[in-house]
Amino acid sequence: MSWFMTAARVVTDSGVTAETDPTDARYIRFLNTTLLIFVLGQAPILPLLISREMWAQLVTNLAALTLGGVGFALNRSGRHLSAKILVITVMTANAVYFSTLLGSTAPTHLWLIAMAVLGILAFKPSEWDWAAVLVGIAVFSFISLEVTYLDLEPLVRQFTNPTEELQAAHGSTISAMLLTLILVGMMHRRFAQSETALSKEKAQSDRLLRAILPDQIAAELRETGATQAVRHEDVSLLFADIVGFTPLAASMPAEEVVALLAQVFERFDTLIADCGVEKIKTIGDAYMVAGGVPRHTPDHAHQLGLCAWGMVEIMARFSAESGHDLQLRIGLHRGPAVAGVIGTTKFAYDLWGESVNLASRLEASGAAGRIHVSDAFRTGLEDTMGFETRGEITLKGVGPTQTHWLVHPGHKD
Repeated sequence: MSWFMTAARVVTDSGVTAETDPTDARYIRFLNTTLLIFVLGQAPILPLLISREMWAQLVTNLAALTLGGVGFALNRSGRHLSAKILVITVMTANAVYFSTLLGSTAPTHLWLIAMAVLGILAFKPSEWDWAAVLVGIAVFSFISLEVTYLDLEPLVRQFTNPTEELQAAHGSTISAMLLTLILVGMMHRRFAQSETALSKEKAQSDRLLRAILPDQIAAELRETGATQAVRHEDVSLLFADIVGFTPLAASMPAEEVVALLAQVFERFDTLIADCGVEKIKTIGDAYMVAGGVPRHTPDHAHQLGLCAWGMVEIMARFSAESGHDLQLRIGLHRGPAVAGVIGTTKFAYDLWGESVNLASRLEASGAAGRIHVSDAFRTGLEDTMGFETRGEITLKGVGPTQTHWLVHPGHKD
């Protein structure tokens, strides 16, 4: 049985290559499988025709099989539309021929129902003009034969025994019904495969979207196809930069540089998720995080402070493990900002405003291994975190600014 299944797989996959579109591949396999069923269905019929010396009918069936082989060759060579037209036309003509030949001795015209179903299922939406023509021929032929069936005198009488004639009629009816069910079952399987593939693609798309955008923004984009920029009056912002990374990167192959950054940022990503804040983006060895967006939380500044301290500790551990002398310089600020998605392709959730610029300046004017914070960020956290006043410094593009160092979370000096 295994050899038969292997051979059947070879036949049904014939004409499908690695470059074939998955949708086209399903239609190719459908027609190949239909031809295989047609050939297998002839296996018991041909010996019967020979035993009853129905030579004209035998020649007709052999001609139909030969044309079916031509259809298979066309399908295999990529001429799929021609193959469908030829196969369905031959099978429909074969059913009409035997219906006229046998007349009321057997309801062979019921096979035309299967041909109509085949015409609907075999063609892609872009080929529905051909489907309409061939299905129309099958339906017209069926109705015509159904109306005249009882009065249709057979051109040949091969059954002298009424019992044999009745058995032949039953066999024809059952065969037509089974073929119709098989075709519908094949199509149902194709639909099920399409649904499964679509579900997997949707799940993958959702995972990618959630990896790029915050869950709330991703949901809005899926539901409406667009997002609106929103002004938030109170957000906390973190900018981090790896001190010593540029000279280290210049001394290493690019692949090793990327691998090193991936290790560090993977640890940061895990910490960010645990802290309940939102990673915004990375630019080279720079890392940006925000708290209180897109959904406001009352303790976002405290959570971002904990996150900042955790990032410093991660960097220290990584430096010890890797042997690279790397430290993190971090800037923290709190204030209003506008947040939203920019662009129509390669979506990116970002924040804009003076608060963003100030947080970036705090990072740039900070010190290696330390967390530089604004007075606005420190306000309200004095009782829960330890700070050390740095004093007033001049920030580029901002001017004189009172700043502090975050000494340790959870302890006040």
